[in-house]
Amino acid sequence: MNLSYRELSLLLATTVFLLSFVSKFIIYDVKLTYIGRDIILFFGIYLISKNIFFMIDKLIINYRKIM
Repeated sequence: MNLSYRELSLLLATTVFLLSFVSKFIIYDVKLTYIGRDIILFFGIYLISKNIFFMIDKLIINYRKIM
């Protein structure tokens, strides 16, 4: 993998955050609570995807060792 699992999870979380944030501006529904919810969503997606991509990376490394 060219990207590490941290960079890939940061890319995924940032993309989701930006899409959510921009869609709120498009439909003119910007409130402080929604922005706070987006920030919490960002950290949640980042932490979950970091753990999942870490596990996938370890599986690939172990598979290479077996082969």
